[in-house]
Amino acid sequence: MKLAFGRLATIGFTLARRCTTAGPPVIKQVNVTKPHSRPPPSSSQSFTFLDTENYNAHNVMVQDAAYSQTVIDPDNQQDWIVVNDKEFHLLVTQESKEKSVYEVCDDFLKVSMYAMGRDFDLTDPMFDVLRNQLVAMLPQVTDYQLMSIMRMIPLWNMKNAKDPVFYKLWSALDKQCIERYKKWSLDKLLLCMDHWYIMRLSRMSNFVWLGVKKLSRKPSRLTPKQLVQMMFYANTSRKFLPTLPMYDIEQEICTYYNDFSIRELGIVSLGFFKTQTPIRNQELVRNLYHSVNKKITEINSIELAAFLKIFRYCTKHINADSMHKLMDALVNRVDDVQLVCCVHMALLGTNLLIRHESLLKKISQRMVNEISQARIKDLERITLVLSMLNYNPNTTPCIFETIINEISSDRRNIDFEKYPKCYIFILCYLGIKNIYPYDCISKALKTETLHRCFGKKLCRFNVPRDILCLNNSLLLECPDYTGSLLPDALKESCNEHLAWHIPTTSNFKKLSHDDTNFKKVYTTLVEMFKKESYLHVCYLLPHHPKADTLFCIDSNGKPVTIPEAMKNKTIFNDFHEPPKLGKWFALVILGRNSVLFYNYEFNGLTVCKIRQLKKLGYEPILLNINELKENCNIQSLVNEKLKLYDVILNV
Repeated sequence: MKLAFGRLATIGFTLARRCTTAGPPVIKQVNVTKPHSRPPPSSSQSFTFLDTENYNAHNVMVQDAAYSQTVIDPDNQQDWIVVNDKEFHLLVTQESKEKSVYEVCDDFLKVSMYAMGRDFDLTDPMFDVLRNQLVAMLPQVTDYQLMSIMRMIPLWNMKNAKDPVFYKLWSALDKQCIERYKKWSLDKLLLCMDHWYIMRLSRMSNFVWLGVKKLSRKPSRLTPKQLVQMMFYANTSRKFLPTLPMYDIEQEICTYYNDFSIRELGIVSLGFFKTQTPIRNQELVRNLYHSVNKKITEINSIELAAFLKIFRYCTKHINADSMHKLMDALVNRVDDVQLVCCVHMALLGTNLLIRHESLLKKISQRMVNEISQARIKDLERITLVLSMLNYNPNTTPCIFETIINEISSDRRNIDFEKYPKCYIFILCYLGIKNIYPYDCISKALKTETLHRCFGKKLCRFNVPRDILCLNNSLLLECPDYTGSLLPDALKESCNEHLAWHIPTTSNFKKLSHDDTNFKKVYTTLVEMFKKESYLHVCYLLPHHPKADTLFCIDSNGKPVTIPEAMKNKTIFNDFHEPPKLGKWFALVILGRNSVLFYNYEFNGLTVCKIRQLKKLGYEPILLNINELKENCNIQSLVNEKLKLYDVILNV
């Protein structure tokens, strides 16, 4: 019987080129489906879109000859041998007998090549003998044989890495890699890690994690290509320890910056983002902005999305101008990138609260035009952006009506069943815009829906603020709503959990900047009003994160003593108008994130709070924290604010 082991000399990975194995000539090339080389096409019925970021990043390295020593080309299956039916039958029906390591490996390679494209499951009982022999022999195989075995795993139809039978095999491979990797060169280590990526087991492999750890501890010894590859495997394993020298890694990237192509920089950016590791070096961030702006027309959708993610995650205000400049350039890319990339364009300015209206308008119109192709997550994200940045793009037809019609349609029922959180959060963000589709909300706030999203035992610790905000907003703004709501006991518990912090009674040794300013303003108000009985710090709207100071002025300009029933409450669970003792005011101190960058308009949540305070019967008096500059006269500032609202104290 011809030996299959010798046929791996040309399957496309470098280790095979460096090893010589005797064997007869190749029989012929196999023409079957290439297994696992590309992500399978997405299902339009379920509106699911498989992640192609890693495939794209890996393909960048495959196409670069400089990585040929350390990266496998999964599409290169030239000269793989054919095993006929008779040979395969003999291999899988043979009785268990003592074989050499070489024979066991050779049998596994032959059977794997026969299985290629035929939808065989490696855990099938017919392969028990061969699989058990292989696991038993693994400690004795050479490094080359070990990687050859790993190269065959993707040929099988393996979908569940946690299947006990499959787990036994791949965990044994993982153990062998861990026992050997310390003796390997960096190139050999990278090559083996690439095998784990091809097997789709990078995230579960302890070896890959240890490999990333070893490579990242001394980044100065890595070449530019090795540095890129290390960031790729950090991405696929989703692991980076805070104790690793991230500053050193950033410095090495800066040192080699001009050696990287724009596509390699995309891999590096994706590595930072997927491991939730921010780039702290703002000079590096600025350089990335410059490179992306320069090559904006050459970057594909997937790579552009990777850059947009890391920009949103890492950009500080010092680079806000760079972000705005990129937004200008992105306007011309909206029509030629994937819809998912457009969503990341829209999200770009959310952390810094930068609203680029022409970009958002164009993205919104495209979303309306292609709404049926959008994921439910895309609809959630675009709704978040428009509500957060308080923007109505005035699309034709209206984007908010279009989104409501889309999530209400029967074709989105499968999305509601599979991704109920996205469905609910869309409604939460619409509520901030004062848009309440009753039927959708009633469906979303049903107890069984909330159980699917947040667990069987709903409590203040697992119900997020967004859900409470939607629930309370309905009570406040929609008196005719008769659909599902949170139970009263749960609502009150959540209110108390989220609205516990009263800055004037804080006993923290170290106060936040906002708390310090709040206390200064409150002390000034007490001095101006003469008595604390005229003032009350409380949460009129407990679903909003900050407390406010309320007071009442009668028709003669005199402050009114706050009724005892109100004074005893710091959290208002029932949204009733205050007693008719005069005109009620709520002094609202706006934090740094309450206004948009550049134009200083209020963000969506602040607009929502102002609207709801007025609905409740209070006139909001707004004091921006940016006005409380160092050494400013707070009493004069507060007095001027009160005069703007015709509040002239007569005490």
